[in-house]
Amino acid sequence: MRMLRGTLEAPYKDLNMGGWQVDYASAGEEEVFDADNVFKVDFARNPFRFDKHVKAYRQLKKIIADGDYEAIHTHTPVGSVVTRFAAKKAHKKGVKVIYTCHGFQFYKGGPKRDWRLYYPVEKKLARNTDLLITINTEDFALVKKNFKCPAKMIDGVGVSTEKFAHKYTKAEKLAARKQYEIEPDDFVIVYLAEFRSVKNHQRLIEAVAPIIRENKKVKLLFLGHGKLMDAAKEQVKALGVEDNVLMPGYVRDQYFALVQSCNLCVSAAYQEGLGLGVLECISAGLPIVIADTRGHRDIVKNNKKYLFDPYNIDEMTEKIKDAVKSPEKYHIDFDERYTLRNSLTEMKKIYEEYLG
Repeated sequence: MRMLRGTLEAPYKDLNMGGWQVDYASAGEEEVFDADNVFKVDFARNPFRFDKHVKAYRQLKKIIADGDYEAIHTHTPVGSVVTRFAAKKAHKKGVKVIYTCHGFQFYKGGPKRDWRLYYPVEKKLARNTDLLITINTEDFALVKKNFKCPAKMIDGVGVSTEKFAHKYTKAEKLAARKQYEIEPDDFVIVYLAEFRSVKNHQRLIEAVAPIIRENKKVKLLFLGHGKLMDAAKEQVKALGVEDNVLMPGYVRDQYFALVQSCNLCVSAAYQEGLGLGVLECISAGLPIVIADTRGHRDIVKNNKKYLFDPYNIDEMTEKIKDAVKSPEKYHIDFDERYTLRNSLTEMKKIYEEYLG
């Protein structure tokens, strides 16, 4: 949005396009500062909330009709379905419709229910999509083979390396740890993820609990919030590891120094479009062990050394235990194609091609 409006600041000012009015529609979960007009729409993540979908559809039809837009760029699975239905009339009149898929709900090895529910809808709506953008190779291959619409792949939404890779001093990192009662000699395993079922916190907690019982200096740090956070707190209490599992929610003060002060990044998600949290941790210099899922496989180029089965708790325990013992084995170089600059550059090329 900043790029289109021409308000990108250093070090990205050279990528500004400028001159576009950018309006933004969302469910209103967070305040938006980078749009000309902001609309609250009753989007729902649950595909079965038809009452919400109908309401959102009507709201969007009015916004699109009143706005006289040249292009609509939509994100998120269910919201993008509703938006493209609402934009059908405008699309016939020449309005460009772009959909960035951050990971289809259906994927290799995924539940058959999701394939039956989501795949036919996405395939049908592809006919009303001028460009479908994916962020991993599995989704891109599927679109190219089965969907009737142009497709491009970009390397995620981009990591702000100037924030995560900035070299914080030892004092700054210790200060960040102290704020969350983490001792200087604690071994901190960090997971950057919202508390949702797809992120698989429950299995990860069960996998790390025996490691903590063997070594009380091991801490598991969850940075994120979500509706399953209370259930996770009850689980760690039942397992007797509540003193070693930290859930501060969203952290703003000293966040980047805190991430860089950790010793190991994990991701147990069994469904990922790519894995921005993992990329951020790699940029910060952390070793990683992550779930063997779409997106994650792209990050490590299918190197099994870094991967574990997210459904196999014993395998997860052994992999993490080995990484705690020898973290240097699990270091990985950050790939520059995942930088924010590269993602913005790719999107600028797309906008120039499709918007003129």
